Amino acid sequence: MRRHSVAVILAAALPLCGFGSCSKAQKPDIAQTVYVTVERTVAVPAPLTARCPVKRATQRTIESVVSAYNANVLSLEQCNSQLSAIEKLAPAGDHKQVKP
Repeated sequence: MRRHSVAVILAAALPLCGFGSCSKAQKPDIAQTVYVTVERTVAVPAPLTARCPVKRATQRTIESVVSAYNANVLSLEQCNSQLSAIEKLAPAGDHKQVKP
């Protein structure tokens, strides 16, 4: 019985090896030059990340409230221009659409 089981194992192993091709070692093809895209994060320039000033009315008069409102409109315009400059720093195709 032992000879029979050894013969079965050999009969099963030989076709798997291709009748001797298991002993032939082949070197894999190795690429000479490999190109890899490397992404890196860079800091945004400090002037573009500066906080925008917020003006508050010091008194509850119409003139004070209107003055604060006008100052805040200018501040919002400044912030929007800074955000536009930051968005222009991104490479083409990386822009993400954000719904307001």
